[in-house]
Amino acid sequence: MSDILLIEDRGAVRVLTMNRPDKLNALNRALCDAIAAAAREAGADDSVAALVLTGAGRAFSAGADMKEAAAHAGRSHRQTMQAAPSVTVHFDAVAGIDKPVVAAIEGYALGGGAALALSCDLAVAGANAVLGYPEVKRGLAATAVTPTLVAQIGRKAAAELLLISENIDAERAAAIGLVNRVVAEGAAVEAAVAMAETMAAYDHDALWMTKRMIRRSADLALADAHAMALDNMLVMGGFEKEDRS
Repeated sequence: MSDILLIEDRGAVRVLTMNRPDKLNALNRALCDAIAAAAREAGADDSVAALVLTGAGRAFSAGADMKEAAAHAGRSHRQTMQAAPSVTVHFDAVAGIDKPVVAAIEGYALGGGAALALSCDLAVAGANAVLGYPEVKRGLAATAVTPTLVAQIGRKAAAELLLISENIDAERAAAIGLVNRVVAEGAAVEAAVAMAETMAAYDHDALWMTKRMIRRSADLALADAHAMALDNMLVMGGFEKEDRS
């Protein structure tokens, strides 16, 4: 793996650190590909129970790498559409693995960086964290970042962040559900690792199935989610019988 993404195992917790501090961990194609590959690899590794995602230096991630984006300004509509899936593949990879992922946010988490943090199951923010969606303010449409934001915090709160484009601090982010906990500046990674270690100490199959239930329930009507839950209860009951035999 490239040094653009640092990987460290702390027991059953894997820490992924975006490592472009001079660019405030702006999301270019190489970093996005590295995040997606590392998430999938961790998802398939039975020794990993939970992950922490953070950024090196003074930002979690300032969002899309605008210099790289400008280099693609002359692409045709067809080329743009063909490249579009690569824009969100890292969001989907982080959200889609059957293991909990905790974001540790210090400093800026803007645009795609904020969306990446929201793709994680839990988020811890240092008191210095600044979150926001500056796309409209920059003359850009907020597209790839919008669906997850609306799904997680609702239409009204999402509209305020996306249309007014004002950054918010960690306390406000916690109040509207963007982050779970606020800790002292510089303490986000250790707090996130502690949360991940707590989860990693539980039965891994129970953790795995609960993550699946949370992710799938968000996309289903309540009656369908209840039916899925019953099916999963039967599956997990079968595993328990095997374990006792």
